[in-house]
Amino acid sequence: MSGELVAGGSVSVENGGAVAPSQAGPVEKTKKRTLTRRGVMWLGQTCNLRCYFCYFLNRIEDSSHPEHPFMSIEKTKEMCHTMRYFYGNTAIDIQGGEPTIYPDIHELVSYCREIGLIPTLITNGWALEKIEKVQKLKDAGVRDFLVSLHGIGDIHDEVVCRKGAYGKITKAIENMAEVGVPFRFNCTMSKPVVPLLPEIARKAVQYGAGAVNYIAFNPFEDQETGIRTHDNVAKYGDIMKSLGEAMDILEEAGIECNVRYLPLCMAEEKHRKNFYNLQQLSYDHHEWDYSSWFWTGAQPQRIKAGPLNVPYRIGRAARRLHLMDPHELLDNFEKHPVRWKFLYAVQDVFAKLGNLVLGKNYWYNREGKNRAAHDLQYQHHESCEKCSLRNICDGFHGDYANFHGVDEAEPITDIPTVNDPRYYINRQDKLVEEEDRSWAL
Repeated sequence: MSGELVAGGSVSVENGGAVAPSQAGPVEKTKKRTLTRRGVMWLGQTCNLRCYFCYFLNRIEDSSHPEHPFMSIEKTKEMCHTMRYFYGNTAIDIQGGEPTIYPDIHELVSYCREIGLIPTLITNGWALEKIEKVQKLKDAGVRDFLVSLHGIGDIHDEVVCRKGAYGKITKAIENMAEVGVPFRFNCTMSKPVVPLLPEIARKAVQYGAGAVNYIAFNPFEDQETGIRTHDNVAKYGDIMKSLGEAMDILEEAGIECNVRYLPLCMAEEKHRKNFYNLQQLSYDHHEWDYSSWFWTGAQPQRIKAGPLNVPYRIGRAARRLHLMDPHELLDNFEKHPVRWKFLYAVQDVFAKLGNLVLGKNYWYNREGKNRAAHDLQYQHHESCEKCSLRNICDGFHGDYANFHGVDEAEPITDIPTVNDPRYYINRQDKLVEEEDRSWAL
């Protein structure tokens, strides 16, 4: 069955005598996995918190960093136009830093709605303590919030390095529920948070979250030595008991649960449908399109000053462009515009032909493998060669392997070799949202 209507809303539970708010209405879900059409934008690394695990902490703390200040509304609109009409994206995750303190956030959200790029805000909730602010964002056209809930009580405050943050984020979530804006949770599984994973799942049930993402160690950006330490990087094996309990709580409540960047052998068979490595990400509509992410992830698309890079699509030669210095690309295009227009046109033709001949899935799967092996230096234990999932599992993040090694690997040998990254995830019920209903079912 490709899609179904599931009895919607949250399960109301008692917690300290208080009955939680819920989001009423039917929820449409599907097991069909298609490539995501969600883009992503970084407005600038200006933030009101200092989460110790943050990918961009150095840029947030350094006001002189070129990516620190927010971009102009004109530049963000130009990027959104490219995502919608060049890349065909139908949804966008808008993040900062912290997007709710971006001065032109309401205008940007409204523009995204106007062009059919349905907006999600990734937020820490600090600035949404007043219900009027949530209502104003709803009126502007925000589809939902992805809320960064990284613990309970003092642990959340400790992780985000701001006293009182937990009180503000819970008030923001209550406001979202009262106003009627859907929300999902992001939770990083740092060591102090691990024992609280089931409690975070119960909070998701209590408040009526649409989904919970549990995120493992993955320093994808500029996390320097010292930001992540043995005091806060949990071993994968130590995560699994609490994580398994949390997944069961969410499963029973009918809430989507996604686990990011853990080796598949860490999970019990029943939970593997929830595990997303870099090959699986492309089939999660809550994750980002590798093609437009190539482009928006480059620094000219993250800084206040200067023009945007010329866009290019996933396919033949895309990775070569991705690995080139984006400022050098801008300089080359400015000095030799005719030549570079021709080169981009050729790349576009070959990318389209490659998609026709080999299929888009081929290029996205290959890109997932490249990001794991070449960009992030994922490692495998020698026993992984015996594992039936070796072709769809990234293994252990390179930096994690430097912390804890790769001896936790436990090869799965009771099934034939698997080559399709959707083998497990196509068993998971996932939300069908307005921007993907017409093509996901």
